[in-house]
Amino acid sequence: MAESWWIAFRSPLEIYEKHSNFLVAEIALYTMAVLTLGHAFRIGGRYRSLWFAALLHGVVTETVCYWTPEINNFWHAQSSVMMLGKRLPLYIMLCHPVFNYVSNVAASRLKLGIFPTAYTSALADCVSFHVFDIIAIKLLWWTWHDTDPTIYERHFWVPFTSTLYRLTFSPTFTLFFYGTHKVMTGKRMLQAGSFLQETASILLTGLLTFPAAVATHFIPLYHSLHDALGASSEVCVLAVIYLYILIVWVSDRNGPEEARPRKKGKHPWKDELTLVVLIHFLTFAGLVVFAKPESIVSTGVHEPLGPCNETVHFYNAIGQVVSKRKYLCPTDYDEGYMDFHCVHGGKAPPGVHHWYTICGTPYENHAEYITVVWGFCLLGLAYYYNLLACSGLDEAPNKKHKTN
Repeated sequence: MAESWWIAFRSPLEIYEKHSNFLVAEIALYTMAVLTLGHAFRIGGRYRSLWFAALLHGVVTETVCYWTPEINNFWHAQSSVMMLGKRLPLYIMLCHPVFNYVSNVAASRLKLGIFPTAYTSALADCVSFHVFDIIAIKLLWWTWHDTDPTIYERHFWVPFTSTLYRLTFSPTFTLFFYGTHKVMTGKRMLQAGSFLQETASILLTGLLTFPAAVATHFIPLYHSLHDALGASSEVCVLAVIYLYILIVWVSDRNGPEEARPRKKGKHPWKDELTLVVLIHFLTFAGLVVFAKPESIVSTGVHEPLGPCNETVHFYNAIGQVVSKRKYLCPTDYDEGYMDFHCVHGGKAPPGVHHWYTICGTPYENHAEYITVVWGFCLLGLAYYYNLLACSGLDEAPNKKHKTN
C-alpha cells in the first residue's frame, strides 16, 4: 500500500487474494456512485446539489466519528483507496451520496412535501443500509468497539444504534436540505435556486446535519428512552420505525394526482436509480450465499489491542457517566464475527497494537443469514418499486407551478 496520511492505495489484487468479497463491495459502490451522479447531472438543478450535499454530509459524519473519542467506535477494512490516516475508505465516502440520494429522489416522487418526504426517505435509506450493515460486519468490511455501551445491543452483530443512526440522520439531512432551500428561495423542494443559494444549502446541510440530528432526533428518540428511561435499543428502533410508517401512511392516504401518473399512461421509471437499486440488493443477496467469511484475512486499523484492565470513563449525550474498555481484550471479547485463527500461533499479538490482523469466522447458521438478508432485500425492492415506479416523475429543475 502506498503510504500517505491523506491518501493511501492498496492493490486490488491483494484485496482479491485475502478479502475478495470486499472488492466486490467496492466495485458495486463505485458503480452505484457513478450512476447516481449521472442521474443528478442528467436531471440537473437541485439534483446535483442533493448529491454533493450528501457527499459533504458523509465526509463530516465520518471524520467527526474518527476524532471524537466518545463515538470513535468503528474501524473500516483497508480498501483500494484509503484517506485520513487509513480510516476513511473512498467507497464509504461515496456510499453516503448513494444511499441519501437514491432514497431522497425516490421519496420525492410521492410529492408529499418536505416533512413526509423526510421520513419516507428515512425508511428507504434504512432498509437499504441495514442489508449493507448485516453483510459488512459478518464479512469484516468494518468492525465495532467491543464494550462501548451505545453499541452493545446487537442484531446479527449490527448495533441497533447503527440502524437508529440511519433512521435519525437521514430525515434530518432531508429536512435541512429542503428546509434551507425553502427559507432562502420560497420555491418547491426540487426547483433550483441561484448558484449562491444552492451552495449555501449544500454547505449548511453538509455541515449541520450531524449536530442537528443528534439534538432533534437521536437524543429524544434514543438517549431519552434508552439511557434515561431504561428502554432497550431494540424497542427504540421499533418505535421509531412504527412512527415513521404512520407518518408516511397518513401523508400518502390523499396524495396528489401528480404522484400517480401511471393511472394516465406509461411511467418512464427504468432509469439509473432503478439500476442502482437492483445492483445494491442483488449484490448483497448474492454475497450472503456465496461469500466464505471463514476465509477472510483482514489486516489494518482495528480497535486497539491492549491490556484488559484499563477503562475509559466519559459522558454520553445526556450527561450520564458511562465507561468502556480502552483496548480490545484479546482473551475476553464478544465479537463473534472475528477471531485470530489465521495469524501465527492462532492468537492476538501481545502488547498494544492499532494495526493487526483479524480473521473471519464461519456462519453459525447460514440458512438464517440467507433468510434475513433476502427478506430485507425483498422488502427493499418492494418499497423502492412503489416509490420509483408507482409514484410521480422527477421534478423539472425550473418547472413553473400555478399559484393561488
